[in-house]
Amino acid sequence: MARIVSNPALEMEPNFASATFEALRNRIIGNTQMTHAEAANELTAGWQQDHIIRIAAWNQQVNEDNRLAAEVAQAEQEQLEQEQRLLEQEAENECREMEKKKPKINDFSAGTSVSDTLTPRPSQYAIHKLKSFEHVELWYFSPDGCKETADESKSSADGTFGFTKVEDFVALKLVVSFKPSCKVIQEPIQ
Repeated sequence: MARIVSNPALEMEPNFASATFEALRNRIIGNTQMTHAEAANELTAGWQQDHIIRIAAWNQQVNEDNRLAAEVAQAEQEQLEQEQRLLEQEAENECREMEKKKPKINDFSAGTSVSDTLTPRPSQYAIHKLKSFEHVELWYFSPDGCKETADESKSSADGTFGFTKVEDFVALKLVVSFKPSCKVIQEPIQ
């Protein structure tokens, strides 16, 4: 069936009793005993039946167009939702990757108390001697030696550098890493 271009409900019924349709009425009447008024009534009835059929076809066409438009809109909506889900999934995957890359914080016990004293540490000089496998006085590892180190670390010696020879190069090192303490107690040699 051909597509209906305009709404037939908006069409006006022609006046079949007018002079314009007289020739048509004459052909219909022909050799019958029908009057012009009866012919006009039959033309009007035929037009009305055709008009009802065309209105029904128009309504069916409009309903079909609406159904197709709804299907297209639903398909577009589903596509948009699918794209949105993909974007959300990508964002979630990125977030998960960022979480994997974040440094993990170890669990802790909420009831555990934290000590208010610092653990004594030996001086940088003693650590340097240990790393270079040289003899170190045991005093540096005693509580007095560690306390001395803690007291000295509060001074400006931490920011003081000295020159040292490393192979054929001159390098800067912290003074505290190769300066012995003046309070060290010599160990007896046996």
